[in-house]
Amino acid sequence: MKRQKILVAVISVVLFLAALLLGANTVFSVSRIDIAFGVSSPQARADSLALQRTLEEEYLGENIFFVQRDRVTAAFDGYPYLSVILFKKSYPDKLVLSVEEKLESYAAAVEEESGTVFYMLSADGSVLRKSAENKNNVDGGENFRIEGLRYSASDGFSSDGNFRTVLEICARLDEAAGGIRTAFASLAVSSDATGTELTVYTREGVEIRVGDPASHTEEKIGKALEMYLALEDKDKLFGYITVRDNAAGSGIVGPTYTPRD
Repeated sequence: MKRQKILVAVISVVLFLAALLLGANTVFSVSRIDIAFGVSSPQARADSLALQRTLEEEYLGENIFFVQRDRVTAAFDGYPYLSVILFKKSYPDKLVLSVEEKLESYAAAVEEESGTVFYMLSADGSVLRKSAENKNNVDGGENFRIEGLRYSASDGFSSDGNFRTVLEICARLDEAAGGIRTAFASLAVSSDATGTELTVYTREGVEIRVGDPASHTEEKIGKALEMYLALEDKDKLFGYITVRDNAAGSGIVGPTYTPRD
């Protein structure tokens, strides 16, 4: 009799815990996924709808305690234009995300077997798409063009030693002009036995030439931009600004302004 009472008590506890666990699982099952999308291009809007469906299929009904940020954001790998800026759990049953579009900022022109193709890049250097023409996916205008970089199918532009330097300089151009396309049209990197030179082509006409751009990058582009912005309007129509390393490599020479002959 005593054993029977103990057994009944144990079964009762087990049933109680099972019921409690079942109830908790029901209460804490994801029933809503609220995503605030900040997008503007047709591609990003289409991706937003597809991503919403993907996340709902994956996580609705799952225990919210087991939903981890890394798992959720992994779904964004297939949507290069979308970036998560907020992820949180709103207990007991809701996931909340904020998503922004990575905007096309630059078009890297690369020579391939088919001819010149453009890799559209965000400001942080992410490859968003490959296109036969340089056309911004939001306003239809040309993205800031970058020439002279190499692209590898295995590791993208990271295989090009000039890539990060170019991005750093592009960021300074963007900051100086309040939008890179406002004042600047393109940038070209060229290398030979004497070293590397980076040339920025402004919309007015003057060129900014930076020798050995990976060395003293911030100082060189900063001083060159100061000179460019200080030029009289008539001088911005032609000529070039030059800045480079000194002979010892310990500092810079320039910037100097030379009118085009």
